[in-house]
Amino acid sequence: MQVPAEVLDARQTTLLAATPADLRQAEELHGHRWNTNFQIASVELTELQTSGLERYRAEPIDKPRFLTVAEADAFLESRDPVIAISSGSLARAYPLRYLVWSEVVNDLVGGQPWLITYDPRANAVRVFERRLLGAATRFATVDALHRGGRLLWDSLTQSWWRQFTGEAIVGDYTGLQMQPRPSLLLSHQEFRKVFPDGEVLGPESRPARDDWSTYGATNYPGYDRNSDPPPGFEGVADPRLPATARVLALEVNGDAAAFEFGHLAGQRVANADVGDEPVAAFWSPGALSVLDMPQIADSRDVGMAAAHDRKVDGRLLTFEYADGAFRDRETGSAWSLSGRALSGALSGAQLPPLVHNTPFWWAWAAHHPETRLVTNPT
Repeated sequence: MQVPAEVLDARQTTLLAATPADLRQAEELHGHRWNTNFQIASVELTELQTSGLERYRAEPIDKPRFLTVAEADAFLESRDPVIAISSGSLARAYPLRYLVWSEVVNDLVGGQPWLITYDPRANAVRVFERRLLGAATRFATVDALHRGGRLLWDSLTQSWWRQFTGEAIVGDYTGLQMQPRPSLLLSHQEFRKVFPDGEVLGPESRPARDDWSTYGATNYPGYDRNSDPPPGFEGVADPRLPATARVLALEVNGDAAAFEFGHLAGQRVANADVGDEPVAAFWSPGALSVLDMPQIADSRDVGMAAAHDRKVDGRLLTFEYADGAFRDRETGSAWSLSGRALSGALSGAQLPPLVHNTPFWWAWAAHHPETRLVTNPT
């Protein structure tokens, strides 16, 4: 494998010399059949929390099969949360009731290799392009953590990657950054409303060894009711919010900002500037937690949120929640949570998507300690 010279040069400032403790840990990991080049890393191996050291912690979905939204009604509740992505005319939904078990989907979207991921520990949804140095790459999870969050590994070099950031931190690919793609965490009902011709990942996509009965249950019951970060997080939790508070978070031009769900729920809309860019934050009830009750259908409604650019065709819009809908003050058009104008003068317009996340506060703050809490938006 040839790593481009520009990548080698760029990562020189991030590489760390292996300590004796790192070398001992590398030897142990090699003993568990890892062929990763542990001599190349941007973190100390002793910073990683490893448990069983298995190569496969959760079996990824490598052959996703999709249903129509109507067919998916037979398997999903209206408030089932789904990861929604769109590319051109194609829209797809990946239910968390499957991802809470598999955590990774290696998909082809419009012929392009995409990586759909969910880390239940951090409640973090991340979507990336999985073409690395010209090659489509398969990913799976590692039974290891960094900063409390799940790590991924690629099948080409067995390098280890942060799920939260899409950055390789151990192995030959260290320093590479996967290209993130915008995604939304919506309810099945909201996805069906906005994307009536969309496709929904079906239960027959499950790995062969999975038990059908697990779908609809969670392997993290009661997890989001804890007030502390999970085991494996060794940092100091940011005290500005409870550790498992959900936030709508994003980084624009180096400026990291977070909107707390509880605050957004009170006003439903926030207009703010992040990285000198105008951002609209929408919140709506109607999505269940998959980290609450043993059966997801019995879990509480935690809502859903999305962030959008407030400019459409160069026109700056200001949003409010009025008459049961998200509306812009300039034209009174009604908008969906996904940023599509449903009626009014701007009907059919789409707010430019922004890469954002809706994780637990402890996880976002661990990766973005300088983040700004937006509590009094304009």
